[in-house]
Amino acid sequence: METHRIELAFSLVVLALCPAAAQAQSAFRIYGGLAPTTYKISFDQNAPYSNQTAKSSYMAANLGVTWISPKGIYVDFAAQQSLSAHHDLWDSVTSQKQDFSHDTYTLTAGYSHPFAQGASVSGFGGYTASNTVLHAPRPPFAFSKDTFDSQGIFVGAGAGVPALRGQFSGSLAIAGMKGNQKDDNGFDIKADTTIGFSLGGAYTYKLSQALGVTADLRYQQYKYDFGSQISGYTVKEKITSLGVRLGYQF
Repeated sequence: METHRIELAFSLVVLALCPAAAQAQSAFRIYGGLAPTTYKISFDQNAPYSNQTAKSSYMAANLGVTWISPKGIYVDFAAQQSLSAHHDLWDSVTSQKQDFSHDTYTLTAGYSHPFAQGASVSGFGGYTASNTVLHAPRPPFAFSKDTFDSQGIFVGAGAGVPALRGQFSGSLAIAGMKGNQKDDNGFDIKADTTIGFSLGGAYTYKLSQALGVTADLRYQQYKYDFGSQISGYTVKEKITSLGVRLGYQF
């Protein structure tokens, strides 16, 4: 199975700031910020951990760079990494905190079309890969960590409108993914391709022509089917984050 997230923040930021860039020459934008994040992964009754849900609340660091052409075409690379975090899957087994990590890398290309008075629409697509690790107490278990890797492609669309001296924007994406669940004691299964979705909303305020700050809210949900290897085995993943980032254009 796999843990996977699609980064919509890049498209939301482009929707908010691209119209100005589209009037001039090509531009680069670098951005970074922090996002309090809640991650949940649920295993059904056919899972090795029958009817269990793991949860982790942590701070995620976001970094990225975007290239925007004068015609509104853009390419973005984004990285997200969880900072020091723990999960609660094995709280009933041990009082010792179990480490958790989730890293995601996303490459996106899209087009943003500006309208009069600052509104804009965007279409985008790309490739994303994630790695999630849930540590486990050994003993009593024969393994010390579960690793979930995923990769896939996604497509989406969004829109932005000016308001409150800034720009509000929203975005929706769907993804087709493949995933892999394994531990460090020989367990290793692959999921079938799975469809998930992601929703995002943001507000961007330009502090200057080059500097802007963005607050964004994102929700992602994915379902992974391992039925081809373990009959009836499915996993659901839900991720919610509320973050702030600073972007600089040059």
